[in-house]
Amino acid sequence: MIAQNDRPGSPNWLSKVEAAEVVANADAAHWDETVDVAVVGYGGGGVAAALHAAELGLSVVALDRFNCGGSTAMNGGIVYAGGGTAIQKQAGFEDSTEAMFRYLQLETQGVVSDETLRRFCEQSPALIDWLMQHGVQFNTTTYTGKTSYPPLDYYLYHSDSSLSGRYSAVSRPAPRGHKVYSPIQNKTGTGFGAALWGPLRESAQKHGVKEMPPAEVRKLVMDESGAVVGVIALMFETGTKVAEQHAKYRALSRKLLLALPPSFPGGSLLWKLADYYSAKAEALEKRYRIEYRIRARRGVVLSAGGFIFNRPMVEALAPKYAPGMPLGNPGDDGSGIRLGQTAGGAVSRMEHISAWRFVNPPVALSRAMLVNAKGARFCDEAWYGSAIAYEMCEKHGGKGWLILDKALYQQAWQNVKNDGLLPFQRDPVILALLFQRKKAATLDALAAKMGFDPATLRETVRQYNAAAKGEQADPFEKKATDMAVLGEGPYYAIDVSITSRLFPLTTLSMGGLVVNEETGNVKRADGTDIPGLYAAGRTAIGICSHLYVSGLSASDCMFSGKRAAASMAGLGAQVAATAEAVA
Repeated sequence: MIAQNDRPGSPNWLSKVEAAEVVANADAAHWDETVDVAVVGYGGGGVAAALHAAELGLSVVALDRFNCGGSTAMNGGIVYAGGGTAIQKQAGFEDSTEAMFRYLQLETQGVVSDETLRRFCEQSPALIDWLMQHGVQFNTTTYTGKTSYPPLDYYLYHSDSSLSGRYSAVSRPAPRGHKVYSPIQNKTGTGFGAALWGPLRESAQKHGVKEMPPAEVRKLVMDESGAVVGVIALMFETGTKVAEQHAKYRALSRKLLLALPPSFPGGSLLWKLADYYSAKAEALEKRYRIEYRIRARRGVVLSAGGFIFNRPMVEALAPKYAPGMPLGNPGDDGSGIRLGQTAGGAVSRMEHISAWRFVNPPVALSRAMLVNAKGARFCDEAWYGSAIAYEMCEKHGGKGWLILDKALYQQAWQNVKNDGLLPFQRDPVILALLFQRKKAATLDALAAKMGFDPATLRETVRQYNAAAKGEQADPFEKKATDMAVLGEGPYYAIDVSITSRLFPLTTLSMGGLVVNEETGNVKRADGTDIPGLYAAGRTAIGICSHLYVSGLSASDCMFSGKRAAASMAGLGAQVAATAEAVA
């Protein structure tokens, strides 16, 4: 199967993924183990699929190259949920399925059908209940302002653009970002994602899900009818010194890759060192791993993440986002997607990357004016970071500069010092304020330094100030309360482009395998389902595959993972009713 955009001379991105093996009779073929369900990739989508399949009475084996929860266990622990969740109600907020649906229609732009989006919204309260039933904790302490991520002691917040003018005019806002609660992680300010994935993993173990040692699935196995009937994985024998050494090399490589973006000073050196340890791990893999064949009677779920850490793949399919900082984990190398393609699976939106240009906190930056290479605005600066980055990267060449006057620049420093920003919010802003800005006494002088058209910049500032004073409506519907009048100089232009070295733009792949939205089955290019093959999370096209908001990927992982499990149990799309019945 040739991948989307493969062409002569293009990189062989994943030579390790091999063509599917075809057997004449699955029941008569050789297998080392037989189960109902094999889950490939054990992050958010994988653990949801495995746990739900197990609680529906199916036998499950989970296979993962790293066994550390994927990107879900690394993230900020946000689950996007609404429609009147138990946490929303306890916190005193009203929300409805219809309001959530109308808001997400603006964000998803038809990437899934309205029927699927409505089902996602209708099942949202039950998803939070299901997570809590399996040990995930939440908290009702609410942060009501706009922010990319709430302070440590806040757990329910607006993790989207719903408070901004264009969106609030269509749908009544409600806080839908549910951050998981963990007293231990709260003290350190890290690990909230582990407090989401960890309890689900523990519950899955209690329900009988079998976790294999770190295993790399190289092949799918199909029968002559075209159905997927199993997988072939490579793994080390349990408890050997070679396996222990391999784990150390992989851990070192992973740690180095995640330490700094490659654009940061010293980042490229760390990535080269990471490649060194990865090569040592691969040498052990070639010499010592053994083949293990697993029969999956009900189906295989591909939930191995996206491809943002496969840099040649990003450069070939989504080159405009290649300068961005990859967000996720080294396992996001596209292997799950490529495995699906070897069975004939269709892919879509492989050129589509979600990027985040967060400018709040500090709040002063969101009150500033964001312009393109001509000096003209192009969005509401109070939008959620992915909406800003989408406009910047898709329509303005990935270029953007925040324009501040003397007062806003000083306020930004006060915000940094006094507002309790977390390190990942604070440190890039400090570097940008110091080293990613140009300064000039007048707007015309700033335009000359930046290459803006001076007349365009002057007119943009005039219109912005008029809107900030309430004298005219803002063309991007930004609220006057979210704006600041740009008055006395000096003036500053802060580089927030995708090429900004010290204020990196994070990126995450959104493309993946096309699935049947009722069942989660991977679909062929002709629209037919591949029997026995399912996909979930960022390996598949899902709710957040157009525009990401915080927590939407995690909730889509749970939604799509549970959908696949329910289908393999013969229950179709009735995930919510099933969860309630088995609780």
